[in-house]
Amino acid sequence: MMESKKINMMWGISLLVIGIATMILMGARIAGIELPHIAVVMIGIAELTALPVLAFSTVKKMVNRKSL
Repeated sequence: MMESKKINMMWGISLLVIGIATMILMGARIAGIELPHIAVVMIGIAELTALPVLAFSTVKKMVNRKSL
């Protein structure tokens, strides 16, 4: 039960990080705002860090769902 809550929390936070980072990058591009290179790199690192967490937690959720 507790592991399921942790997996759901990991999934939600990683999805939120990826979503917010994408909205910042695309919003700035659409608005014509050029972000500093270091900001783009840091946002990219955050996205790339959250991506494996999202993949792991999604697979874990699927496996837990099948075992029920």
